[in-house]
Amino acid sequence: MKSERLPWTLGWVSLGIGLTELTFPKGLCRLMGVSKRHAGLMRVFGLRKIASGLGLLLQPHRREWVWARIAGDALDLSLLGVAFRLPLSNKGWLGAITAAVTGVTLVDVFAAVETLRSPRLHAGHVTPPLGMDIGSSAPAESWRGSGLAEDVGANPHRSEDSLPEAERQRMMKEAARELGLPDRDEHGTPR
Repeated sequence: MKSERLPWTLGWVSLGIGLTELTFPKGLCRLMGVSKRHAGLMRVFGLRKIASGLGLLLQPHRREWVWARIAGDALDLSLLGVAFRLPLSNKGWLGAITAAVTGVTLVDVFAAVETLRSPRLHAGHVTPPLGMDIGSSAPAESWRGSGLAEDVGANPHRSEDSLPEAERQRMMKEAARELGLPDRDEHGTPR
């Protein structure tokens, strides 16, 4: 689940930056000291960021969208480099923006490397919604009777009695640890 959080967060960051570029293109051009005639290009960049943000938030295949962000970052950095050479550009703001884009690019590269490592974020694998980890070792017994066990693909025919008591207790402790619940003894009192 942790490997899903970073692309999800990057999706929200993309939406925020994209909406800013789309809403205030002339102000951003003025801030950077570039001509206001570049406002149309700024809006196009905002739309690109919004598209990649929505892709990261809504699509089950997030790997391609993380790589789309890296391609967009490369484009952003190259155009910032061109802006540095303009005679009236504000070098201070351009430097700050370039440093921020470079930092975000490094985070994007890290997220892309994580998508290569995480089988759940590979292109051929659909990421379950809401972080439901179907392959989790958490006990499916807690979902019995609600219909949720069948919805997420847990084995509905597995009975609680089919597991040895030690294995069942281990799974319960592991699930409690993953949920952040306090450690309890065999009588249910907190330790």
